[in-house]
Amino acid sequence: MVPRPSPILVLSLLAACTAAPNGQGGGGDTTVVDDLGREVIFPARPARVLALAPSLTEIVYAVGGALPAVSPVDDYPPSVGALPRFATFPLDHEGVVALQPDLLLATDQVNRIDDAETLAAAGVPTFFFRLRGPADVPRVLRDAGRLLGLDGEAPARTFEARMAEIAAAVAGAARPRVLMLVADETPYAFGLATEMAAAAGGASVTEGLGDAGAVLSEEWVIAEAPDVVVLLIAPYDPADLVRHHPSWSGLPAVRAGRVHGLDPDLASRPGPRMAEGVARLAALLHPDLFPAPP
Repeated sequence: MVPRPSPILVLSLLAACTAAPNGQGGGGDTTVVDDLGREVIFPARPARVLALAPSLTEIVYAVGGALPAVSPVDDYPPSVGALPRFATFPLDHEGVVALQPDLLLATDQVNRIDDAETLAAAGVPTFFFRLRGPADVPRVLRDAGRLLGLDGEAPARTFEARMAEIAAAVAGAARPRVLMLVADETPYAFGLATEMAAAAGGASVTEGLGDAGAVLSEEWVIAEAPDVVVLLIAPYDPADLVRHHPSWSGLPAVRAGRVHGLDPDLASRPGPRMAEGVARLAALLHPDLFPAPP
């Protein structure tokens, strides 16, 4: 997948974003257009930033930033464990305003436009990123670096280099058909399965579904006959899949012993660690080309 060019259109001088050290703010305002086409005005070189999704928390720290507080589910990098928490599901508007952020970072993968409109009325601007899989991560790292006046280029290049290594390793190999599930008892399809599987040298059986996070029927899965089944549960006991779905005992993946677990944080958070998630998925799809995943 070819990465899309950055949608950030800086309408005021970007030089203002680099005028002051991190945490001290800069002079004047900066106006940009976010990934959803929304015009966002915020203080140049914002001193207090909040991330509304775990993927964006990881991105902020990857570009050299820091946060004054995080959501209840944020757990990486480990240093965020000592930070104050604010509710994000649903978003605690009063709690966010009390933290006095200059800028909120959100993603349409998990956050609501309505929340941004409510907070805008309180003087808190929100920049939305669109993250649809690993191909978007380098662009967002670079854009986050520009927004915060920090270095997004280095982590973006590191991510791209890792992805290039994986692509080279699986080039020319047969592409196993993989079913990626968020849960086992209720078989929710994984919304980023198409992008993850393609990057790892596979083909997602859910690619053609209109609803990326659909609940799959027993009959549909049997008809698709995946070669590999990957649960975003780690560790995972493959026997649990057949216990919940006895009719799947004849699936090629089950018969071949190719039912696996994968760390959900490495797969479902489109951030700097997603390259490692793709690498681990590639090792599950192509065990002959990669060492066994840890």
